[in-house]
Amino acid sequence: MREAWNQETLEEACEITYGERVIKKRDAGTAFPVYGGGGETFRIDRFNREDCTIVSRFGMSAFCDRNVAGKFFLNDSGLSVRPKNPANLLPRFLDYFLYASQRKIYSLGRGSAQKNLDVKAFRRLEIGCPGSLPEQKRIVAILDGAFAGIDTAIANTQKNLVNAREVFKSYLDSVFSQQFMEMAERNLAEVCVNLDSKRVPITRSNRVPGDVPYYGATGIVDHVEDYIFDEDLLLVSEDGENLLARSYPIAFSVSGKTWVNNHAHVLRFERIESQRFVEYYLNSVSLEKYVSGMPQPKLNQRALNSIKIPFPSIEEQRVVVSKLDELADGNGQLSEVYEKKLIALAELKQSLLQKAFAGELTAEIMNWTGHVLTGPRGKLSELVQRPECSRTGVYFLVGPDAEN
Repeated sequence: MREAWNQETLEEACEITYGERVIKKRDAGTAFPVYGGGGETFRIDRFNREDCTIVSRFGMSAFCDRNVAGKFFLNDSGLSVRPKNPANLLPRFLDYFLYASQRKIYSLGRGSAQKNLDVKAFRRLEIGCPGSLPEQKRIVAILDGAFAGIDTAIANTQKNLVNAREVFKSYLDSVFSQQFMEMAERNLAEVCVNLDSKRVPITRSNRVPGDVPYYGATGIVDHVEDYIFDEDLLLVSEDGENLLARSYPIAFSVSGKTWVNNHAHVLRFERIESQRFVEYYLNSVSLEKYVSGMPQPKLNQRALNSIKIPFPSIEEQRVVVSKLDELADGNGQLSEVYEKKLIALAELKQSLLQKAFAGELTAEIMNWTGHVLTGPRGKLSELVQRPECSRTGVYFLVGPDAEN
């Protein structure tokens, strides 16, 4: 155990309190957000919590805790965790500890279809913290500053990612709304063959694992041993909210051996240029007027076959597809860079938290090429073994230590 750090169970150090059951139809209001195991679900005109961290009890996800600022209502799907004595355990220090412990907390979930928190095991989790409040404040201040910078970088990267996708979508829209505006349209059924009758859904329990992709409305959902098709095809989502939301493509080309269930239409074209042209077109236009059914939107075969599309010559299709492929590749590479950066920033947060709760937090000083390594004086023999201490220009900063 780290010298001068206290260690207690959450139950010993914190008040762990369940939320209260509310029903939207009966209790809904406008003033305060209602939280449970996830984000805001609806609003209500009373509150039972303020400025604290909550943890999922039912229907846990990997992101099973969140700090909620201000007044809010916690329902019975979550529990709140607050220090019993803020003079011994700083609330913000506890917040960071719980955030750093999400994977461990998620591992305490029980159940296969839906994970529910083993609250007894959660109460037994141990939290270590410096015995002095000034040291807790110092660590929190470093984390606050670092996380603020990381969050800004994340927000900018997310904005860049959205912008990159919107630029491509804007160009895609302009191609089909301007270049082919005056062209006579044809029904989709006139330019391809519908192979929906060959689809075969397989329940999960009856699937034999293999290397063949098994497709549904959103793309690959599994891999199986056998196949139905072995050719170039265009799959189009048959049902699901994405037919209206369009968060990701509803049409996607596949090639080689595949198995398709009854949630994706299967279309065969004479030329690959035509297949790709129609794929780009379907992903660029709204199909809302062809979609029926609520709350589960559906694009049935009759509606699909009746979709009007421009259908220029093969030469024109080839030129359009080539240009769009080039732009899509560039956009994909740029998006990949941004997505990798988001992953790296998330990992940086976890790395900082791990070091903070190991008592080995470092900080960079602006305009100085080096690092500050801090830790309890009693751990000096361990600290000097770190790789930073083998580099040229490392200095030990000696001064008052609140822990000794």
